Amino acid sequence: MLKIKNITKKYQEKTVVNDISFEVNSGEILAIVGESGSGKTTLLNIISGNITPNSGSLRVDNQQIDLYFERLIREFPNIKLVPQDYRLKPDYKIWENIDLALTQYTHEYRQERVQELLALCGISAIKDKKPREVSGGEKQRTAIARAIAEEPLVLLMDEPFSNLDSINKTLLRTKIVEIIKQESIACILVTHDLLDAFLVADRIAIMRNGEILMIDKPQNVLKQTQNQYVREFVQSAVQPIKEYLKIFGDML
Repeated sequence: MLKIKNITKKYQEKTVVNDISFEVNSGEILAIVGESGSGKTTLLNIISGNITPNSGSLRVDNQQIDLYFERLIREFPNIKLVPQDYRLKPDYKIWENIDLALTQYTHEYRQERVQELLALCGISAIKDKKPREVSGGEKQRTAIARAIAEEPLVLLMDEPFSNLDSINKTLLRTKIVEIIKQESIACILVTHDLLDAFLVADRIAIMRNGEILMIDKPQNVLKQTQNQYVREFVQSAVQPIKEYLKIFGDML
């Protein structure tokens, strides 16, 4: 379980993350959704250890994580971040990129774990290819495989569906749910697309101006009528679907 409490981050006079608290259980996906500049990526980087907050606390499986200690390696060992740009080694094969996360283990374990991760992430068929030879969705799944190689307790994903075509996006959404449930990882997924959040998340947090306006199950977010911004944000996501069904509903 991941638990953050009263996390705040300011840059000079501007508060970009304002007193945020929530919990994420093992095997649960929390999607944080918001417009550009809402503070969601900053929050993700605080949880990963890449940004130091002004105040607040973080616990993983009831162990307090020191957010303020100066470290040579910023990221926390039990929390892994999958960045938007994947950061794969271009001259290494897919399986080698995953294996790089396991260099401190025995050769036998590394072989076994890499094969397990290739199968779990659905990339066994491309294991001998290099990143430039595979699709964006396959790169993303490789990055996820590398991130979970050491069995972290928490996985953070920053805009995992950006710049993917519809087929790769659909495959990745399915795989993310499968991976998180099978590995029993607490997962936070940041996206600007509410529809993607509806399709993968157990709970959704709507973020604006550094604050979380609502955090609840997808069906309850859809029904919310109290907060005008949340209501309009949800409406903007579902309206294209309604229009599509009006035109093509009889053909489905």
